[in-house]
Order: sequence, then structure tokens, then C-alpha cells
Amino acid sequence: MENSLPILIADRPEALIELCGVNLLERLLRILQRLGFRRAIVFSSTPEIVGADLAKRSWAREGLSVQLVSGAMTPLTVQLLLEQTGERFLIVPANIYCDARLLAALCANNSSAALVDSNPPEFAQSLIRNPCGPALITRDFLFTLSPTAPFLNELIRKIDHGKINVVDAAKQDDYIVAMRRHVRPLCFRVPLDQDCRLAERIILDSAQKGTLDLPAYVHAPIETALISLLCKTPITPNQITIAGLIIGCSATVAFVTGRVGLGTLAALIFGIVDGLDGKQSRVKVETTERGKWEHHLDYLIENSWWAAIAFQLWRSGQFPNAFYFLALLIGSHLLDEFAKRRAKMVEGRLLDDVTQFDRAFRLIAARRNVYVWILACGFLLRAFPQSYALICGWAAFSAAVHLLRSTWICHSGLRRLVDIRR
Repeated sequence: MENSLPILIADRPEALIELCGVNLLERLLRILQRLGFRRAIVFSSTPEIVGADLAKRSWAREGLSVQLVSGAMTPLTVQLLLEQTGERFLIVPANIYCDARLLAALCANNSSAALVDSNPPEFAQSLIRNPCGPALITRDFLFTLSPTAPFLNELIRKIDHGKINVVDAAKQDDYIVAMRRHVRPLCFRVPLDQDCRLAERIILDSAQKGTLDLPAYVHAPIETALISLLCKTPITPNQITIAGLIIGCSATVAFVTGRVGLGTLAALIFGIVDGLDGKQSRVKVETTERGKWEHHLDYLIENSWWAAIAFQLWRSGQFPNAFYFLALLIGSHLLDEFAKRRAKMVEGRLLDDVTQFDRAFRLIAARRNVYVWILACGFLLRAFPQSYALICGWAAFSAAVHLLRSTWICHSGLRRLVDIRR
């Protein structure tokens, strides 16, 4: 990405429209940093107002150096672009929402290219206009344009005459492995007053992971409703993670001390809070490398629950063989992880989302949320020890199913490879 210089055209008030707690200019700058850029230029005919906004401390883009240039010429002209150093320019109007994948696709081109959307999805048709706005432009291409003409007019003329390549948002691969779902990449201009609510719904929906278990389908709308409020506060994803850590550890303490009902309630609350930090980071473009370790922390917390419950059941004499079942649970988890890794190496996606069967089995497969719901039912039915034995057995069954599916997938992949070589 570093061989391209991002140039954003940002004028008040359009560039400072807030969506989900982050204005459009700030959102684009955060995206550029996560794409690997370390420098950007912002042109503005309202430099005092835009400059005041850029001067605000933002840890989410602190690795990106931003230079503000007063736009004496409005609109942006070709001559002003030619005065900048560099051979490739990523031109982005700052009054748009743009998926990071589309900007990355533009930058992957060796020659000039403009972003269009030949088939806008129905839910976003009222927002999308062509061309979408962003374009990758080489210096050689700029020399073919009229130096005093508005750049956008010249770009549209080139697009209409087929004199520039296009990157079509409708033709981009929309599957995100980590999200386990298809998320249509979009780029659209945001009106001053109208349709902001629709734009925010689109952003919130894009942060929701797919192929969920049954409890997560209950959690998802609750999480989205909470994030729609939290995203407009200064609360960071790390602060939410810390809150979740406190709740999770509280559940462990409750289980160890025999307060099973309180521990189960804390575990149920943790199931919802655990989904908030990831959504907050995706909605506000506040993802960090440290955030990727949050899943490992979650794994330690939930395993502390199973160990604490086993200890309490053993100490109280309710389930003398509890530690044997704990070993079965942990061993099943390790086997399950092994099976999923093998399948991902072959298919390039998570085992839970390979086929319709895998997606259906994910609904009830052994996972923390499913375990907690089973334990909650066991507590209410006064059969808590039996519910613990059930989750351990269900973990073993789920691991066996995933191992069989992984073996089948790897065998099928090997056969495809042999057929290709023939």
C-alpha cells in the first residue's frame, strides 16, 4: 500500500457526518491505517474546522501521519494533484462510507482504476451513486487530463469513454472467513440529514458474525441494540473486554464457592458481553493486534468455569467422578480444535461454515454458550451434576462429528488435487 499516497477531499459539514460514533473522515483515516498506510493528505476548503477535528487525539489512527492542505481551488483540480509528490494517488472523497476491501482492491491495481457498483443491493440502492468516488490514479494518467478542469468531472468522462479501468464492488469476493458469512462490500455517499439511520444499520449489520449457535441467535439482537448505544460513547473495546473479564472471573469464583445459580447467571451475562468488544471494534474501526488475543483469554476463562464446577461437584460429593469428565471435556476440545484446523487448511474457511450440514450442526454443537444453557436448565431442574456430565458427553460427541467431517473434507481435497494433477 505504501507506494500509493492517499488524498482525501474533506469539507465541512459532509466529511464530519457521524455514523455510529465516528465521523466519515476519521473512519476513512482509521481504515487507511489498517490497510498499511502511514501517511495521508487531506485537502479542505474549510481547513479551520476540519483541522480542529484532525487535531483531536485519536489512538485508533495514531500510526497515520495526516497533512492538512487548504484547498484554494474548489473543486479539486488535476493541477493541484500534479503538485503532490508520488507516482500513484488514492483519491477518496471524505463524505463517503467505504468498505476497506474496496480500497484494498483499488490499490491492488497496477494502473489507474475507479470504483463503481454495477449492481447495488436493494437495501442500499438509495445510497449508492456511480462512480462511487474513490479512484487510484497514476501521475501518467493525470497528464492525460485537462490540468484546470475539476478532477471528478475528468474522471467521469474517462469512465464514460472506457479510458480507465474500473473496480466493480458487485464483483468482489464478499465472503469473510473470520466472520463466517458473506458481507457485501459497499461504498456510498452519506446525505447530510436523510438516510443516516439506514447507513448506521448497514454498518451494525456488517459487524455481526454468521453461522451462529442457537444461544448466539438470541444474543445477537441484544448485542446489536447495546452496540448501537455504546458506539456513540467513548467506551473502547478494551474496556468492554476488561468488564467481560471481571464478569467471567466472578462466575469462576461463584462456581468454586458453590454459588451455582449466581455463577450460571454471570456466565449467561458473559455470553452477551463477550460479543460486544468485537462488534465495537469493527463498527468503530478500532481493531488492534492485541484484540486478536481476546479469544485466548475467553478460552482460559471458560475452562476455569468447567474446572471450578468439577472441583465443587467433587468436593460436595455430588459427582465423585467430576474430574474424569473434566478431562473428557478438555480432551474433546483439543480434538475438536485439531479437526477444525485440518479442515480450514483444505477449504480455506472454518469447518462450521463449509456445508449446509456443518452450519446446521453448529446450531447445537458443543460450545460455551450451549454448555451454559444446558447448565442453566440443569440448575433450574435441580439436576446440575447431571447437566455437567451431559455437556462433557456432548463435547465428546461434537468432537467426533467434527473429526469425521474433517477426515472426509481432507480426503475429498486430496482427491481433487490428484484429479487436477492428472
